[in-house]
Amino acid sequence: MRWDRWGFHLITGQETDRLADLERMLHLFSGKPIPDNRENITIRLDGHIQSVQGKERYEDEMFIIKYFKKGSAHITFKRLELIDRINDIIAKHFLSVLSA
Repeated sequence: MRWDRWGFHLITGQETDRLADLERMLHLFSGKPIPDNRENITIRLDGHIQSVQGKERYEDEMFIIKYFKKGSAHITFKRLELIDRINDIIAKHFLSVLSA
């Protein structure tokens, strides 16, 4: 995420790839079809940013994303039961990663 005098811009790279991967996992666990790369969260978020300059919040069925002029973003998950399932899988394979 970047902000300049023209407004917000989504910078693609590892962070946006991770966000798209996370969305894929959430869709997989919810039983929904996995979004095509041409329609994933990064594409929708970028379209939202470009079409609604001045608004600093994006929301869909899985995420609430608030983005800030300093270039950071806060992600809130709407489907906490899916996050619990992902955390359970991570904990089984990487015991020291998640706190008790």
